[in-house]
Amino acid sequence: MAITHEELKVQAAEQDNLVERLRTEKKVLLKKVRQEGFELGIRSSSKLAYKDFLHFERVAPLAASFDEDVLDNLWSYLDLKGYPQQARLQDPDFAHLLDIDPQSRIVFAQGWIEGVLSIWQMVKDQVDAERSSNS
Repeated sequence: MAITHEELKVQAAEQDNLVERLRTEKKVLLKKVRQEGFELGIRSSSKLAYKDFLHFERVAPLAASFDEDVLDNLWSYLDLKGYPQQARLQDPDFAHLLDIDPQSRIVFAQGWIEGVLSIWQMVKDQVDAERSSNS
């Protein structure tokens, strides 16, 4: 009985180690997914209009409450803007991950908005200064 008890403790510890390792891998993977979305946001910003940037700046706080359908909406939006599908994902492994994992779709779209807004923050003052000097 003592041997069985010790074996159970070892199994429990191994399971805890497995859970911790998988949590760490998940965190790293989601960070990469967010980065991939961020980079697409930067690349696709060239297709956005002034009103698009204003819109995304306004709705950015809602990104925390995205649902898993957000990626379908993002792809449709990029189709509408004429952003080529083949230029959307740099790493083909992400396409499969985005297909199977709802959380990845949400994190990717959140990263995309962050990327778009990073470009907007860099150019916003210049755009607004140009606009006010022409008034």
